[in-house]
Amino acid sequence: MLNKIIKYIKLFWHWKLAKSISLPYLPESISIEVTNVCNFKCAFCPQSDPEHFNKIPKSTLTVEKLKLYLEKLKKAGVETNLLHWTLDGEPFINKDFEELSRVAEQYGFNNQLFATNGYFLSEERIKGLSTSVKYTFTTDFCSDKSFFETYRGTPNSWERIKINILHIINNKKFNNINFLITDISSYSKFSKDELITRFEKLKSIFPKSNRIKFKTRVFHNATGFVKTISKKSNKYNLCPYPWLEVVIASNGDVVTCCRDLEHKYVLGNLNTQEFDEIWNGEKYVELRKALIEEKPEKISSCANCDMPYDDSKFSIKNISSALLFKLQLFETK
Repeated sequence: MLNKIIKYIKLFWHWKLAKSISLPYLPESISIEVTNVCNFKCAFCPQSDPEHFNKIPKSTLTVEKLKLYLEKLKKAGVETNLLHWTLDGEPFINKDFEELSRVAEQYGFNNQLFATNGYFLSEERIKGLSTSVKYTFTTDFCSDKSFFETYRGTPNSWERIKINILHIINNKKFNNINFLITDISSYSKFSKDELITRFEKLKSIFPKSNRIKFKTRVFHNATGFVKTISKKSNKYNLCPYPWLEVVIASNGDVVTCCRDLEHKYVLGNLNTQEFDEIWNGEKYVELRKALIEEKPEKISSCANCDMPYDDSKFSIKNISSALLFKLQLFETK
């Protein structure tokens, strides 16, 4: 744990204080997309755009490609044991996901976190996952069935997801699986008091357990898609993502961050390049330099993102909370 804290202090120094454009360390956050295909068309996601797959072709990660990417990460010296299965799409749509997870475990990633809408979390699929891996499923949900199925899910999906989560939480044989459930109620303009009420109601749906946590969500203009979200402040805050994480799409593209679902700014591709060529390569340096100079408009994926103008994201409280969550993820089950 102390080693992780030291690494995050180093990261904080190069991001916030030194503002380095070339980094003497490797990312602690590794994200790999399983597929960019999803069974939901959420209102706040580019998946709901009919032209989405004309902008970025459908893609699915294979076992062979995963091995190639992980080999290159390890060859470069990446040491973290935490892997995020996330970018676009629903991981369980990939029929080989359970095998992909086991392959990642063989490469030392025994701590795996990913975004899933929960629709396919049947006992049959869950039983295919490794019992020696610590899993954290992050799932967007809310207490209002009608609201959920209007903005996120499909008809009758709310009840199915609720039952899937309850089954896993109430079953001791799945003790290696934890949930982080995010309330999406803030997508609509409810009052502060009503959002609090809805959040409490969401928590009441599920039993109290140390395997389930809840949080609220602030919606941002994810690389220019959520047009209705506006700047909350005129103050510019330096985005930490290019100093913290690497996000690898299922086609091998390394993209700006977990919000760049349409691959607007590609930093490299692991099918043809080594990872250390990319992490401090020309495109990453260009990205970090533009953000340091407060010119996000120079980067296509950052040009319309409003997150740097949300002071709450960069408060000491929020940064400390995010760090604590990260450190908790590294704890063994």
